Amino acid sequence: MALAEEAVKVFKALSDPTRYEMIRLLYNEGGEISCSNCAEKFRLSAPALSHHYRILQNAGLITARKEGSFVYYKLNKVYLEKFVPKFEQAHLS
Repeated sequence: MALAEEAVKVFKALSDPTRYEMIRLLYNEGGEISCSNCAEKFRLSAPALSHHYRILQNAGLITARKEGSFVYYKLNKVYLEKFVPKFEQAHLS
């Protein structure tokens, strides 16, 4: 995939306020959060959260791992910083 196509996917994913806040939350939580913790923070239905997770995963911004019945989402900081350098300084201060 060309860099421009990747960038469009990333910026489209981040253009939604909920997904942007999910990325900020992941950054603040040390890069990984459980699905249930995320659900507590956003108070959205499971299908709505799943939709947002899928978009962030397809954009390459997060990865998921399953541990028993729990799903953990991890921020792909390197990939995020590729398109939004110094994200932490600009968006978490």
